[in-house]
Amino acid sequence: MESRLFKMTSHEGVRGPSFGLGSVWFSKRGKSNGLMTIHQRIAGHLQTLVFLNALCAPLVLAQDDSVPATISIDASKVEGNISPILYGQFDEFMFEGVKGGLYAELIRDRSFNEAPNAIGLPRNWEREPDDRNDDPALHFRWDDSVFYPMARDLQADRVEHSLRVDVASNDGQRRGIRQGGIPVGQGVSYYGYLWLKASSFSGEIAVALEADQTGGATYAQAQIQNIAGEWTKYEFTLTPTKTDPLSKFVVLFHGRGRIWLDQVSLLPGNAVDGVRADVFQKIKALHPAFVRWPGGNVAQDYHWVWGIGPRDQRTTWVNLAWANEDEPSDFGTDEFIQFCRNLGAEPSLTVNVEGRGATADEAAAWVEYANGPANSKYGAMRAANGHPEPLRVKYWELGNEIWGTWVRAHSDAETYARNFNRYAAAMRAVDPSIRLIAVGDNDLNWDRTVLRIASANLDYLAIHHYYGTAEMGDDARNLMAHPLHYETFYNKVAQLIHELAPGRDIKLNINEWNTSLPLPRQHSMESALYAARLMNIFERNQAVAMSAVSDMVNGWSGGIVQASRHGVFVTPVYLVNELYNRRLGTQKLAVRADGPTFDTSREGKGVPFLDVVVSRAANGKQIFIKAVNTDGKHALRAAVQISGAGVGPEAEMETITGDSLTAANSFASPEAVSTRRSTIRADSRFVVELPPYSVSVITLATTE
Repeated sequence: MESRLFKMTSHEGVRGPSFGLGSVWFSKRGKSNGLMTIHQRIAGHLQTLVFLNALCAPLVLAQDDSVPATISIDASKVEGNISPILYGQFDEFMFEGVKGGLYAELIRDRSFNEAPNAIGLPRNWEREPDDRNDDPALHFRWDDSVFYPMARDLQADRVEHSLRVDVASNDGQRRGIRQGGIPVGQGVSYYGYLWLKASSFSGEIAVALEADQTGGATYAQAQIQNIAGEWTKYEFTLTPTKTDPLSKFVVLFHGRGRIWLDQVSLLPGNAVDGVRADVFQKIKALHPAFVRWPGGNVAQDYHWVWGIGPRDQRTTWVNLAWANEDEPSDFGTDEFIQFCRNLGAEPSLTVNVEGRGATADEAAAWVEYANGPANSKYGAMRAANGHPEPLRVKYWELGNEIWGTWVRAHSDAETYARNFNRYAAAMRAVDPSIRLIAVGDNDLNWDRTVLRIASANLDYLAIHHYYGTAEMGDDARNLMAHPLHYETFYNKVAQLIHELAPGRDIKLNINEWNTSLPLPRQHSMESALYAARLMNIFERNQAVAMSAVSDMVNGWSGGIVQASRHGVFVTPVYLVNELYNRRLGTQKLAVRADGPTFDTSREGKGVPFLDVVVSRAANGKQIFIKAVNTDGKHALRAAVQISGAGVGPEAEMETITGDSLTAANSFASPEAVSTRRSTIRADSRFVVELPPYSVSVITLATTE
């Protein structure tokens, strides 16, 4: 390990090695005006000696595992502004990214559209009490000839179904269907309903929450009576007497005859406009500036009309992007925008460009639905759905990863750019004020073509970053160093923008990024270090205006909020997002960081262990030092020097760390990596210890 310490002088500015840290130098100091008293000179020299003694202490004490580093800040030198919308979030229809994760609906396949098993029950539904014994009096059929609603104005490319139940005997035997894995809380009201059609059924139906075992205790029960005729909605409320993270919901048939079930629902009373309360609180704590939805790859499959109108009249669609999963349309445009407003975040909608039959007219209609007046065609539909006032959606992204062969309507850059211009013209004809995001790539040739053809119409260029075992090989240090590559890359894209779109203020939107590691590494301190170093670059680089980690909730192991049916934990990357956004400044200040370096097998040599970015808060009263120590063997004993601003005697230090690089959060150990807070001494010169493998934010109070 090489230790490189810069030399300090009281007269000349110092410029030394700064791998990927931007322009971070001392400012020159003026010479003495001759009026300094002897006492002032002595006091100044003593302060310097104390500072240097603290800096050099680790070199003297062999038993100390820390090594020296320096952080020099010039608060009088503002190097640029940091975007106020820099940190957003991204959620996608991807496995349980929405259903079961974000959305609070407890019933899976509530419209009985999943393929059935041998006895006619769709996935997620089972016979109650169980299949131990034959019951000749109970039969099921997955019925595609009868379902609710019978007619749809906005139909997807699939056939709808209901569950037909034939009960031949009313002899007191328990007969019904069930779903397990239903989390319930004592005293919480659960509001449910089901749609029933009966041609010859006589009797009643019971719905209940019970312990998920044969003969298990009943926590709550309701009776449904007077069942007859065409499709009718029957509502009920269940308030369990016991908490059970894995209870079962049962529908019991006490009667005889034929009956059809469809659109079963059970929502907890503490849901926030349909969003899980526990998940909502975790996302709310992130304070995202925006949320991107519905994708992702799935954006090239999705038609927005599937997710509007009364939710029981919406279709279930096949998610071609992710394993052909059935997706309910319960969480659509209106629900998503309400979710964003509850967060205090701006919605960012991703438009389907040419995928699965999409058109520019369809995209323009979505803009009109969201932003058009109530007397327009699609604005009237929005008003009929309960929102007479325009939703005022500002950010619209046109397509997702069109360069990738895995998405529908994959094309070359020139074809995409011309499609972008067509869609942009149609959408801005509806609302000229919208901000448009184009598909960019890590390939500069793609970016060059898109900018050459479409730069007059775009405001942001979206670029995605994933880095994992395939890229890093067997050298974990490659992961620690790789974010520095993007600093150079962003500068190259910024130069392209300058050359091809002179006078246009086009910014980068890194709206998908993450590590791509196997579990448990994806949820470990290793990913947090990568995240923090990359986010430091976002703050340092003036080209980056928006970013969003992939994903917000579930979807894949990268989801920073992992929500199962019975609980929630957050990953270390979540912790970095929360801390960095909470301590987001508006002005980037000049800083220089020096210390030990390391070599990698693929990402270069002389890479600094220490990565630092410094900003000032909007109120001018705080300075945030964001410091990442990627050295796992040594703490960094950093001597901090601040010029250009007075600093209070105490500072708050928040550090994300675990016992080791492999420390990982999980349902069993949700705080293996956590944020630790402390108060430290501060001044214009002070020393702080940055633990091995750690992400720290030091908040200084300024006095002038």
